[in-house]
Amino acid sequence: MAQPAGSHSSLSVQVKPASARDGSTLVVEFREDDISQVIGSLLKGQSLLVLGEAGSGKSILGLEIAKRLGSDYQVAIASYAGSAKQTLIAIAESLGVPIETSDERPKPLTADQLRVEIRDDMNCGRRLLIADDAHRWPASLRYWMEELLRGKGLLLLLADRPPARDVFLKLPRMELEPLTPDEIRTIMYAEATAQGMAINPAKFADLQQRVGGNPALAKRVVHEELLGIGEEMSTDHRQYIDGTPFLIASLSAVGIVRFIGIGLGDKALYIVGGVATLLAMTLRTLFYSMNRKSTRLGK
Repeated sequence: MAQPAGSHSSLSVQVKPASARDGSTLVVEFREDDISQVIGSLLKGQSLLVLGEAGSGKSILGLEIAKRLGSDYQVAIASYAGSAKQTLIAIAESLGVPIETSDERPKPLTADQLRVEIRDDMNCGRRLLIADDAHRWPASLRYWMEELLRGKGLLLLLADRPPARDVFLKLPRMELEPLTPDEIRTIMYAEATAQGMAINPAKFADLQQRVGGNPALAKRVVHEELLGIGEEMSTDHRQYIDGTPFLIASLSAVGIVRFIGIGLGDKALYIVGGVATLLAMTLRTLFYSMNRKSTRLGK
């Protein structure tokens, strides 16, 4: 396999073994306890919110649950399709709910009519709606899901940092923990094998440092290594301008102003210096808090 120009990867080509397991199969295996816990809650009639960072395996978990419950439940698994109506149509088709009127000249149902039809069908029982990437769903659909909860609707919401309001506040929640280093290593080896690659052990350990416990990143870094993309070219991290030196300089300046005010007996100058000091300290705290909230995936 040809290396991209400028690549420093330590790769060689291997024949892909027939018994190789793909990354999704491994994620299901490693998330088995989580899957069992979610299914146990749903079988008790308890809707649930599953939290996890992007790439943690929420979608794979949702598909596996839909597969396992498909023989006993009518399951609809949907992501937001760009408009509320298109999302409702996808849900209706999965549940076998009509999307047109039943008169002689059928017309497409409106979004409001679809909401009513799906709600009535969900109230029949043995129905499950799995909302993938639920944090992206608009407020109108989230309010509608609250209405489903007030009936017999059974919901499984999969989300990454959802807003602290509406349906997200009303559901019990569980959070997917990062995978262990051994599990991540297994996924990376499987992905490398699937690509016909052999990675130098030292390089492999270096790649794993970029992944943390995130299975999607584990697969991605293998592809980046194949393409000769180093960490410095990856866009997973974010860069910030450190404003600390400017704030320190500002604090020093206002401190000098306060001392001048004291020396000259100028109360107005002293008060202005005090207010400016408090303002600078508040800005410093805000900048620090904002930078802490923006972290790399997998960490």
